[in-house]
Amino acid sequence: MKSTSSPTLILNKAGKILNVNEAAIKLFNLNLTYIGYLAMDEPSNLKWAKFVKQLQNDLRSEEIFNIRIAGNEFEMMSFKCFYDPNTGEIVAQISTLNNDVAHRLYVSQEQERSQSFNAYDHLPYAVIVSDASGIILGLNKYAEMYLKLEKTQLLHKAHQHIFDSFTMKKGQITSYLSKLMGEKHASIHVVDETQVSRTCYYEISSVFDEYNNIIITVINDETEKKQLQHKVEHQQALNVVGQMAASIAHEIRNPLTSLKGFTELLKLNADEESRMYLSVIDSELQRMEQILSELLVLSKPTSMKVELLDLDNIVKQVIEFMLPDALMKNIMIQYISSANQAAYIGGNENRLKQVFMNLIKNAMESMNNGGTITIEMNVIDCTMVELMIKDEGNGMDSSTLQNLFQPFYTTKSTGTGLGLAFVKKVIEEHEGLIGVNSELQKGTCFHLQFPIYTFNQMDAVDVSSKDSAYLVT
Repeated sequence: MKSTSSPTLILNKAGKILNVNEAAIKLFNLNLTYIGYLAMDEPSNLKWAKFVKQLQNDLRSEEIFNIRIAGNEFEMMSFKCFYDPNTGEIVAQISTLNNDVAHRLYVSQEQERSQSFNAYDHLPYAVIVSDASGIILGLNKYAEMYLKLEKTQLLHKAHQHIFDSFTMKKGQITSYLSKLMGEKHASIHVVDETQVSRTCYYEISSVFDEYNNIIITVINDETEKKQLQHKVEHQQALNVVGQMAASIAHEIRNPLTSLKGFTELLKLNADEESRMYLSVIDSELQRMEQILSELLVLSKPTSMKVELLDLDNIVKQVIEFMLPDALMKNIMIQYISSANQAAYIGGNENRLKQVFMNLIKNAMESMNNGGTITIEMNVIDCTMVELMIKDEGNGMDSSTLQNLFQPFYTTKSTGTGLGLAFVKKVIEEHEGLIGVNSELQKGTCFHLQFPIYTFNQMDAVDVSSKDSAYLVT
């Protein structure tokens, strides 16, 4: 911890000092080689246990203890403490009793100021105001939206309740509170994984305003920034794959074609047992050719014919094709459409069929014990059509979800890790969006959205083909 004017400690529940800044070292005359425990008098030791219980319930509290300082003298000091339930650690800001009395003079003023926080509703970002002891005094409507809590649920609660809705790493809150109390400013990056269709990313920044004796916290939505970063990383990975595929293609495709030809010739004069082995060889050669074709998709630009397509009709054709295989695996495919009329999109029928078959096939492979795949189509505000493909399979953890669309990332023993990378690219080239949410042992749901086209819009298109750098062939 850096040197600051405010003595700050990190303690465990027994009062052992885990970390300390320079101001606290000087105040308590601590030895850096062995910091040890806070030296309290007997009444303070008894009061500490009761104080810790209260702190665990309220997450923040204040109390006065008699502490030994430099020169082996005892002095009454105010402990302003925050508790992190994830680590069981206590962050304490120390002040002498005189300073603490001065602080209490601000309390009535802060309560009066709490009535004026409605002005923050006019700001275009989330703002939370807490007093110097860590009690939330006010927040605006954007803060309520980001935290998914009403104002009445947070007022007069501990500052740490700001983080209740977010996914965080162990020790993050302790580090944040320690820095805020010691250095008067701190920021922390958090993740909201409760959204159905996407993960949201926020930066929470707090500043201690010493003049007004309040803590001002601002929440910035970094979701678009993170999504753009992921897209750039995804594109860079595709570029690497494309460069690699171009060099691989020439070396493999010619001998692969020769092997397939010789296999067909051998079948002409082979007996039944030999034909069985040659069929296995032929099957594996076809699999190698499929992998090579997927790599070639990323290696050079191509084009696709853009047509006005009835999405409902395409989905029904794909289901009809996939249903026999599904029934063999004890899997039902259920299709639900809430569209009152045909939803037309602009795109390439073959490309879209490959995408839908890929997603349904992945869903089937995750359902070892059978079940139902639900495909649902909805029209959103007459401008977008959404297609959801939901299975009852094994689901995915957060690490798999984060890397799902990266080339070569796969959890299958025989997979190439290219299928979903192609799916994402094809969806984006149809001006669409793709998202996924999943829960282990409960299943996965892919959300696809496409803009709805009209005949007039298609007539306005100058050309019937669209350049595409990465399309499934």
